[in-house]
Amino acid sequence: MVEKSTYRMAELVSRSGASREAVRYYIREGLLPPPHRTARNMAWYSDRHLELIKLIRVLQEEQFLPLKAIKSLLNKDQEYKFTPRQREIFAGVLSEMDSQSRRSLPRPPGRKLASALGLSDEDYDQMATMGLIRSSDDPLTRDEEELLRQFAVLRQSGMTRERGFTPQHVEIVQAAADLLFDQELRMFQALLDNLRDDEIPGLMERVIPAINRIFGLLHERKLRAFVARFAAQKNGAAAMEKPSKSRQPRGRRCSPPAVA
Repeated sequence: MVEKSTYRMAELVSRSGASREAVRYYIREGLLPPPHRTARNMAWYSDRHLELIKLIRVLQEEQFLPLKAIKSLLNKDQEYKFTPRQREIFAGVLSEMDSQSRRSLPRPPGRKLASALGLSDEDYDQMATMGLIRSSDDPLTRDEEELLRQFAVLRQSGMTRERGFTPQHVEIVQAAADLLFDQELRMFQALLDNLRDDEIPGLMERVIPAINRIFGLLHERKLRAFVARFAAQKNGAAAMEKPSKSRQPRGRRCSPPAVA
């Protein structure tokens, strides 16, 4: 039985709070089913589309899940087999995250902060389409605010649109985060069964920050090694091209002029 489609794109955007670009991105990435089309330029969306968009936004904005994990959840992937004890631990972590969120101060509206940081509406919309920040003008979460601030640092450091740098370049980092997330889940599968209840808050306060710091240090180490190797190669090439001052050019030596 085909579900009745009742919304055009404009109404779906209005009811869900997601942008047109975000809806198209969700469809392209397989988080939403394609709309029902009655003509080439006539697409209809159902209540199911509306429910899924609202769920995706909740999982992103309140549970901090990346889109890859949300897609896995929506598609009922069985890649990760968690024990009942591991599910209890994740529930405890979620409770701690909610507690930290309630203790935090209200965040500023997204576009207002982006403007104050010198970012354009185009930057903001592209970051929202990628799922890095929410697409509405609602207050940001702490991580969304920090993402905006760090992107502003890149802009202020010369990574401008005129030089071809856009939020799409952050997809490389997003892909690395997805890979790290997958590996963390596998690590949790192997190690969390024996975690005590009183150790659960430590996951948020110490374990996860430590993993993030180790990731940052290892990334910085690789970058430094690459830059040092590149600089050494460049200096070596320059040394080979530069003639030595202590040696004369090869060829016939000229006798000094005779003294009269």
